[in-house]
Amino acid sequence: MFSKRNSLSFIGVLSLVSLVLACGAGTTETVTVTETVEVIKEVPVEVVKEVPVEKIVKETEVVEKIVTKEKEVEVIVEVEKPDAATTDLVWGTKKIEGIFGLRWQGPYRTSAIIAMQGVEEPLFIYKNGTPMEPYTAESWDVSADGKYLNISINKGIPIASPKGLENIDFGDFDASDVCWYFNNANPSINAESTDPNGGDYAAIFGNCEVVDSHTLKWELVSPLYFCFPISDFGCLSARMGPQMQKSYDKMGFEWSKANHVGTGPYVQGACIAGDRCTIHKGAGAHWSGNDGNIDSLTQVQVPEVGTRIAMLENGSLDFADMDFKMVPSLLEKGLDFVETMPGSYVNQSIIWAGNLWEEVHARTGEALNPWDAPSYAKDYPWIGDPWQDLYPDKVVYTDTNNPAGMTDMEQARLVRLALSMAIDRNAINKNLLNDLGLPIYSEYMGPEYPGWDATRTTGCWDVGDIGTGTGVTAPPSTHACTGTEAIMGDGGIPWELPGGGGDMKLAGELLDLAGYPADASGSRAGFGGDLVLQSYVAETGEVSLEVADTVMSSWKQLGLEISGLEEDYGGVISPRMRRREQLLPVLKNGDVHSNSYPLDWPLPTVDSSSSRPGWGPGFESPAQAYWLFQILPEKDPVKRGDMHLSGVDYSMFWQQYGGIYMIPKGVVAQAGITWDGWISHYANTSAPQFIEVPSGYSGAGAVYVK
Repeated sequence: MFSKRNSLSFIGVLSLVSLVLACGAGTTETVTVTETVEVIKEVPVEVVKEVPVEKIVKETEVVEKIVTKEKEVEVIVEVEKPDAATTDLVWGTKKIEGIFGLRWQGPYRTSAIIAMQGVEEPLFIYKNGTPMEPYTAESWDVSADGKYLNISINKGIPIASPKGLENIDFGDFDASDVCWYFNNANPSINAESTDPNGGDYAAIFGNCEVVDSHTLKWELVSPLYFCFPISDFGCLSARMGPQMQKSYDKMGFEWSKANHVGTGPYVQGACIAGDRCTIHKGAGAHWSGNDGNIDSLTQVQVPEVGTRIAMLENGSLDFADMDFKMVPSLLEKGLDFVETMPGSYVNQSIIWAGNLWEEVHARTGEALNPWDAPSYAKDYPWIGDPWQDLYPDKVVYTDTNNPAGMTDMEQARLVRLALSMAIDRNAINKNLLNDLGLPIYSEYMGPEYPGWDATRTTGCWDVGDIGTGTGVTAPPSTHACTGTEAIMGDGGIPWELPGGGGDMKLAGELLDLAGYPADASGSRAGFGGDLVLQSYVAETGEVSLEVADTVMSSWKQLGLEISGLEEDYGGVISPRMRRREQLLPVLKNGDVHSNSYPLDWPLPTVDSSSSRPGWGPGFESPAQAYWLFQILPEKDPVKRGDMHLSGVDYSMFWQQYGGIYMIPKGVVAQAGITWDGWISHYANTSAPQFIEVPSGYSGAGAVYVK
């Protein structure tokens, strides 16, 4: 490409030449010849000098005497200016998702641009000890009666256009964009929303109303004063910022589905699902003052770990998501493990889906009829069925295999506890994580979590306020541990399992007590091949598949028939969870996600019916439904923390999650790269404007953007 502002000017020369011809003796004839010569050189050389040329005149020869006179002719020659030095990085990852520019219309999976961040921006961030530090928002407050959240939006924040469409002006971000997006995403307002965070919004928000261009008024389902699911930190299980109504109105539905438009320092470039996706630094200074230190970032799909390692070693990747067990050997090769949020971990647990223990929707009062769910079509050993005793006339099957005097709820709890006890977390940390991770014992709690106490026990709990045909109005109660409840002590279940688990003897005893004894060959009847562990490359990366294999190996040692099943999470497993039809255990994490989860927050909205019709982990708990609506309006953080810990005790006693491990959030990168951004509870990396590279480092990405 050429540009006149990068041009060089040169001088050409036009000459008049006079020739004097002498013909014959004593006879002279003067002939004037005009010759025009243009000298045009496309090099920066000035030609400005006289050129005297003398030739000797002989009688019988034509002799020329040439005098060159200069005439200036200006010729414009356009020359392409060399590119300024840029920093273009490449990020290797297992899979590049498609673009879902309208989250409320997409499947339950992330979009490639959302995974990279930097294009769309949040209303609030975590800063100065608060997750509600205004960012694109200017301020917020809650009405005195607790019924409305009022937000003012910063003025003068331009909406950036995608690469190649810089000539389209979408105007400035304002309150209309906020309300348009969140009303569309909230399934209580838009029943067709498939937004991954829709259930979290529905549990907190009603209608969002624009007051004026930079002010909005948001209806609250119940009073709430301390945090909302609209912060990048991830308050109450969600962290997304708004998408833009103005680009939607100007470009239409189909275009908007394929393009992310936001106010960030980066803009969307070329994105191809299953191949690569690029973001580019936007034009001009960013409104926040942080323009970013890199010019482009391209995420490329590299499914195989070995290929990612080879590309890091040959320099064709600048950093990569990595199977965590490979990290120590890569450090020895001179690469770095870059913690993207130092001190923050991401966890992995077994979610015991199918345990639906609420009969009425916690928010709407709608009858849920859980006994009609697929998980209660027959007796699954790991699924507790309280409806057998409460509503024997409504259940689909009759449970006949419980030991004498034991409820199905206790039988299934013992099975889940046995399977958790069989998992040797310390061995997993040593052999698969090279002692770089940490064991956990619940999605809700483990070392490095706020409130962690290795000496604490859960106590023993009833299931909660069910069987009345109405909503939950009372908390679950504790009682003295007796019988099988006291097998691990009078205090119930210890928060830290002895030895990190791996106690096959105790695990076998628990299964014996639950009515699944081993026969002479060591096999245990009663599971009928139904126990299937579902896994996929979840938030902790490829190592999660190896952990799943290790877990299944342990369960087989107990004499159980067990198989594994990998299905697409976003397209298959998640929709089942959303519909509360998932009945197989899944190795992944829930909405606590990491040790950054604050102690004074309620346990996740999605762990009760409150998130319906949005996503949930596949189980529902009357205890969490109760405490959610007690914690949300509570202004005293100490009281909120006490209720949070009660929720941890309840969940660990009932074994709703089988916690296994957590690892630091980070990537493997070329030496000297750093990435220390703001803390985002639900993300494993921060925004790209916080990436820094060594002086003179240009990256491997020129091939994708030049």
